[in-house]
Amino acid sequence: MKQIFIGLLCVWLLILFPAQSSAALSVPYKTETVSSEGDIIETQTAYIPVSLFGSNSEIVNPEDVYIDENNNVYVADSGTKKVTKFDENGKKLLEVGAGQLAQPTGVYVDHNQEIYVADYKNEKVFRYSQEGEMIQEYGRPDSPLFGTRSPFKPQKVTVDKRGNLYIIGEGSNNGIIQIGQDGTFLGFFGVNRTQSSLMSVVQEALTTEGQKSRMFLKVPPAPTNIAIDEKGLVFTVTAGTKFEVIRKLNIAGSNILPSDISDTTNLRDITVGPLGNFFVLENNGRIYEYDSYGNLLFIFGGKDDGTNRLGLFKDPTGISVDNLGRLLVTDRERGTIQMLEPTAFAEMMHGGISLYAEGLYVESGKYWSEVLRLNSSIGLAHFAMGEAYYKQQQYEEALESFKIVNSKEGYSNSFWEIRNIWMQEHLSKVFAVIIGLFAIRASVLYVDKKKGILKEPRKRWKRIKAKTLVSELLFLVNFLKKPVDSFYYVKRVRKVSLVSATILYLVLFLEYLIMKYFTGFIFRGSNADQINFAFELVTLFLPILLFIVSNYLVSTISDGEGRFRDIYIGTIYSLAPYLMFIIPVTILSNALTLNEAFLYTFSMQVMIGWSLVILFIMVKEIHAYEFFETVRNILITIFCMIIIVLVCFIIYVLMDQVVDFVTAIIQEVILRV
Repeated sequence: MKQIFIGLLCVWLLILFPAQSSAALSVPYKTETVSSEGDIIETQTAYIPVSLFGSNSEIVNPEDVYIDENNNVYVADSGTKKVTKFDENGKKLLEVGAGQLAQPTGVYVDHNQEIYVADYKNEKVFRYSQEGEMIQEYGRPDSPLFGTRSPFKPQKVTVDKRGNLYIIGEGSNNGIIQIGQDGTFLGFFGVNRTQSSLMSVVQEALTTEGQKSRMFLKVPPAPTNIAIDEKGLVFTVTAGTKFEVIRKLNIAGSNILPSDISDTTNLRDITVGPLGNFFVLENNGRIYEYDSYGNLLFIFGGKDDGTNRLGLFKDPTGISVDNLGRLLVTDRERGTIQMLEPTAFAEMMHGGISLYAEGLYVESGKYWSEVLRLNSSIGLAHFAMGEAYYKQQQYEEALESFKIVNSKEGYSNSFWEIRNIWMQEHLSKVFAVIIGLFAIRASVLYVDKKKGILKEPRKRWKRIKAKTLVSELLFLVNFLKKPVDSFYYVKRVRKVSLVSATILYLVLFLEYLIMKYFTGFIFRGSNADQINFAFELVTLFLPILLFIVSNYLVSTISDGEGRFRDIYIGTIYSLAPYLMFIIPVTILSNALTLNEAFLYTFSMQVMIGWSLVILFIMVKEIHAYEFFETVRNILITIFCMIIIVLVCFIIYVLMDQVVDFVTAIIQEVILRV
């Protein structure tokens, strides 16, 4: 009820004060989000910097900040060499570790209000009571499982509800150091993975276990920072890599977020909000907010440009969020902590996300509809509205929402429901029409047998088929049944001509465009609105032209009997399965869901495979080769195609350099003369 009340209040504020609650807010940075096409676009302001937190207190070099469940703020300061506790208004309440800490770089407070501090210089983690008295210190584990050469330089620390410590240590490539509350080394947790490459896969397949043990192994990067949510799921960020830079680890230490969630290589800190959304801080001051599923919500903040304005940072080191969604960001170089508050627009997004995460899709719909009223380009809002429509059985509206965000699964589910309803209403009529058509056909054939009513139409059809061009085009069907004999007629009898082959090439391009534009949304590789006519022309015919030219050149020097004319004609007639069945398959794709995707995939594979078999027969028969000679010819043809492409590319580069050189000379002459 509380969340619903907050959401309704936000709706009211947005309606009454849309300008004040959106991009009209004066901030020194722009806010970005993800559009329905997956692009980064500017949107209304999500967070506004409001003040410097604890500005009346002595803060020198803040390294980390943590906000507990009571909204008390703890700051680890390497300048003052202590941890300071503030209330939510910035009033100093307690100082911890004075005279004991040497370089505190991380702080965490557990549910018992006990304070854990990672001290980089002392190479220890200290545990304090809520009154600031030291309870225990955790030094380098003496367990042989930890290793004699493994470094122990704590930088950050977090603690689960069982009291186990998760420590981020400098150079700890084995993963997060896990220590029990009593100091027992429990092992390494959630080691980073390295991204597989083609070379590593080949090396893995070809080397023995003994060889692998003697080889230099690629060491995964060490995590940079850590956070933990209420469910005990551990979040980490890793700098210096583009693979799994943000991870959400389950109890087994496996990442449950997409590996390509971000390609940012300089992430500094991470914190988890009250709704399960998490915030990631970048070295340049940019802040990224994600929902619990890893969907990017907002990007905001930035690097200080010398204006010293709130919302920009010199050397950001830590970030934390309180129960109200307010952010605190530490700046080590400035010695400040900035507070940022969510706007009504951000609260509207959070209200929708909260209900959506709980599975209350219908209830979240009113929030998302308001978000879309303010910014119709936000992809996440369209997807959530699709779910809301689907739950309310508004399948047509759901279909459109899922189509906007290119959600094939959501589109498929909605289309299945629409198709099911249509079939319930019209299937009996369809069967009646089919049966009626068969009955009419049988009746016509019966009457024709008695009266000969189709005699005249048959004569006309024979006269049409007798025309040379029509006969050559219809000869295409023979390649499906008897390809060997058909190529004999192409080569020896000249059953078909260059004109008919050229017409079929034009038909091929027309059918290719129809396939691109009208294939069902679920199976379409790209948006039909983004299809470029010239690009598609080159994409289709350039490989065919390369094959024809290369095969002719190769066959000329390898005793092939085929002429250029024969290869030109034989290539297009080899595509008979594609030419005859691509349109029916394209139509079929508009009636299928993901559950029947194998029908479309299998049909395409059969068409392409069948065409390749006929193409193989074409090379064999046209050039009068044996089987292995044909294989050799085709492999050399492919190699020749690659060489031609490389030569053309080199010529293009050289010509481009020549043009640049000549242009530079002309400009120089003009300037001097």
